[in-house]
Amino acid sequence: MCNRTYDGVSGSFRLNEVGNRVIDMSVADMRDDDQSDGTFMRVGNYSSLTHSLTMIDEYKIHWPGDDGFVSGRPVCGFNDEICKRIALEQDYRLAVGLSVSVGVILLFAAIGIFVAFRMRHAQNKQLMNWWKINQDELHPIKSFVTKSTFSTIFHHSATNTNDVATSNCSICVYKGNIVRQLFLNDASVQSVSSLMKEFHEIRDINHPNLLRVLGACLEGEKKMLITEHCPKGSLQEVLMDSKFKLDTVFSLSILSDIVKALGYLHKHPLRVHGRLTSDVCMIDSRFSVKVGYYGLPTVYDEIKLQSQNQTLEKDLLWVAPELLRHGGKPTPQGDVYSLAIIMSEMLTREEPYSNDKEYLTIKEVLSKIIECQDPPFRPAVSAPPEMIPMETLMKQCWQESPEKRPSLSVITAVLHGLMQKVNKSGGLVDNLLQRLEKYSSNLEKIVDEKVDELRQEKQKSEELLKQMLPASVADRLKAGLTVEPEFYDCVSIYFSDIVGFTEICSILKPVQIVNLLNDVYTCFDAVIGNYDVYKVETIGDAYMVVSGLPSRNGSEHARQIARMSLALLSVVSGFTPLNTCEDQLKLRIGLHSGPVCAGVVGLKMPRYCLFGDAVNTASRMESNGVELKIHMSFNTADILKTFGKFIIQKRGALEIKGKGIMETYWLLGEED
Repeated sequence: MCNRTYDGVSGSFRLNEVGNRVIDMSVADMRDDDQSDGTFMRVGNYSSLTHSLTMIDEYKIHWPGDDGFVSGRPVCGFNDEICKRIALEQDYRLAVGLSVSVGVILLFAAIGIFVAFRMRHAQNKQLMNWWKINQDELHPIKSFVTKSTFSTIFHHSATNTNDVATSNCSICVYKGNIVRQLFLNDASVQSVSSLMKEFHEIRDINHPNLLRVLGACLEGEKKMLITEHCPKGSLQEVLMDSKFKLDTVFSLSILSDIVKALGYLHKHPLRVHGRLTSDVCMIDSRFSVKVGYYGLPTVYDEIKLQSQNQTLEKDLLWVAPELLRHGGKPTPQGDVYSLAIIMSEMLTREEPYSNDKEYLTIKEVLSKIIECQDPPFRPAVSAPPEMIPMETLMKQCWQESPEKRPSLSVITAVLHGLMQKVNKSGGLVDNLLQRLEKYSSNLEKIVDEKVDELRQEKQKSEELLKQMLPASVADRLKAGLTVEPEFYDCVSIYFSDIVGFTEICSILKPVQIVNLLNDVYTCFDAVIGNYDVYKVETIGDAYMVVSGLPSRNGSEHARQIARMSLALLSVVSGFTPLNTCEDQLKLRIGLHSGPVCAGVVGLKMPRYCLFGDAVNTASRMESNGVELKIHMSFNTADILKTFGKFIIQKRGALEIKGKGIMETYWLLGEED
């Protein structure tokens, strides 16, 4: 019966879910205008069936004060509970919003701090490891050619172990630049933390007169230190090269560069160089000095220990006496003393104490330096008149007492004054131009000398080539042309040997045999130069000559070979083997004329060779001949008869190996 609609007397009605009747209602409004007397007027109907309120359009509800609908209770409730609840809800939402916002901000801040920390950590790690170089970044130079000719003049072999700064060095390419790599041993790189600290100390060093350290490669079997490359070599190499002209202006410029580098180091946390020698002062392509070997004690001290004892002692010649006596850490005053020793090298163009080392060892020289002599033991220097001011400055810098040595600021002022006196123009650009002009003229002179030496060596090479090959063949080879094998209708071939040469070799010493053959063949070579012949080769005591090639000469080849044979037979009578019972050398000669093919054989050691049966026949004529006689074939004798002046004797038929029966002849001489 619940939740159903029924029809009653007064109309339809509905029972709700609990059985109560739901009735329709009317909304009435009390009229309060002048025409009304406080009666109610219906303004709307509520239907329980449709649960809807229908307002009557022509009437409107009049609310007190005309402020619109008035709630059945206060806005905030009778106990202000509604507003409090709303306020709490708003506060809650605000708190949640603020909490979420603060949380998001804190989250992003934490992420930002974490990222910044990681980036800073990575940056610090990169800064701490700036010196580490991968081996893949280093590329060898197969053929290194510098841009300056001076680099070849001042080139120093990397295998020279007498100089610490240039030993165990090579050149490679790093990031497109040519750099110098100094090989290290395992002992110098055992403590990476120490290396990291030392590299951190020199990381910010940046001065035009200091050799920049690019880093180190500790990967693989070879450990190496990478620095800038100075193509002119070290100052010591320049000073030892007599071809380089060192004038006063350039000397003062070099000293000024070194002083600038020391001044920078003395103000740097390193405070001192400590290893200053002329061998660590490098000359770059602009002829400026770059001082190297500063800092990095773990690396450089270990390199010195690798060197020979003589090298270690030699480096001590630049060390101040007080440090030699008592040891201790290097001092700025010690660097000033080392600078003075470099000045002595520049004035003498020799190593320090070079005159004393002629009769004293390096140890004895060091002992004299350590002794407190009066005057102190120093290098002997005799400066030219224009260099007297530098000599005076040098003597001030190597005084025995460190306190009496001038400071770098004083040295700089003195050098500046000397430079102004020597260089009247006083301009840096003018000074540079003058220096470049002198370098240019000096370079032209050196180039002319090298070109002249090259021309002489080329001439010697050409002469040697013409001794190995015929002149016409040698000329074609020099021109880059090929030498094709060529056939010759008729040439005359000479073979000879020394009879009993085996017995002579058993008696004489090897050196005596070589000297004997050298004397004989030198004499033979002088004789054959008078004839139109070409010496093919000498093998032991065998001597082979040909005429008629490579330049054809008709039938003249037979006469040239015949006359040459008679001349050789005549001169050989003057040779007597030492320590033998032989009165003279006994020459056996064989001649033959016939066709041959000739050409150059081989590339590495080219030889001009003859091929053909005529070569074998000439060799048979020699082997079947008699000592001190000229044995020749019918072909040669027949050609010689046409000249009518040669004395020929018939030997008769002879069994020749590989040839059968041949008619041969003796050549006895030539009529006047």
